[in-house]
Amino acid sequence: MGTREQTRELVLEAAESLFLAKGLLEVSMEDIAAKASCTRRNLYRYFDTKEALSIAVLRKLLSPWNDFQLQTFQQLRSSNLSGREEFISFLNTLAKYLETHKPLLRFTAEFDFVFRERSSFQLDASSEESLFAEFLITEKLITQILERGEGDGSLRVPSSLALIVPTITTVLWGLGQRIALRETLIPREFGVNGMELVQTQIDLLVLALEKKEN
Repeated sequence: MGTREQTRELVLEAAESLFLAKGLLEVSMEDIAAKASCTRRNLYRYFDTKEALSIAVLRKLLSPWNDFQLQTFQQLRSSNLSGREEFISFLNTLAKYLETHKPLLRFTAEFDFVFRERSSFQLDASSEESLFAEFLITEKLITQILERGEGDGSLRVPSSLALIVPTITTVLWGLGQRIALRETLIPREFGVNGMELVQTQIDLLVLALEKKEN
């Protein structure tokens, strides 16, 4: 790795550390430059805006998450499970991963809040398509699982997969983000821990989609 690449990686690591510890709103480019032991001017040679740096951090966090999803799917697919069994195992395994990676959920929630609705911040078409593709890994894998369930008769999809799949991921991702943001308040509010809420949501999804016997 060359000096430029090393410096860029140091900046990314510094930004990731500060964003996860303090939050996007509380961290300035000056803070990141100081953490990375470089000048603010040098920092802007690698990332011209805080938004651009935030996207790079987001991609850095998404990479191991997507790798884990693909690995989980491949392991389950090789186990000769029914679609229903694969669906349950896939969602439960992902939920356990996110339970131990709450910083990813908190960061994505804050990123959406801070940047995604800002008209002044727009990605070029190619970058936006690439970023969306990284978020759509889950949808693609769940689609294949539901198709298997429909094919073997263990699951029943009541409407189009194009509608059902993003509904599933949006509900679970949104719930996970809320739990990550309110980690200490959920037990005080409801008397249960956040993981119990996620597990109940998964159980409800399975109940709604499993094939009923006549």
